[in-house]
Amino acid sequence: MKKIISGITLLLATLPVWAQEAAEVPIPSAADASPVAMIIFAVLFIALIAAFFGYMWLQARKNQKDAQ
Repeated sequence: MKKIISGITLLLATLPVWAQEAAEVPIPSAADASPVAMIIFAVLFIALIAAFFGYMWLQARKNQKDAQ
């Protein structure tokens, strides 16, 4: 229990240092970013959702046929 408390204390003591390092990293402007990555992500995300619901629909049909 003492090790957990000392570990949490050490973690809490180092968080401000990590936050300061993260604040120093320059953030690229949105104008410089390419929209291709976002388009690819959106297409893959929608395709995975459609595939999941298609799989669930096929499993439901298979279970209905097995029940009859």
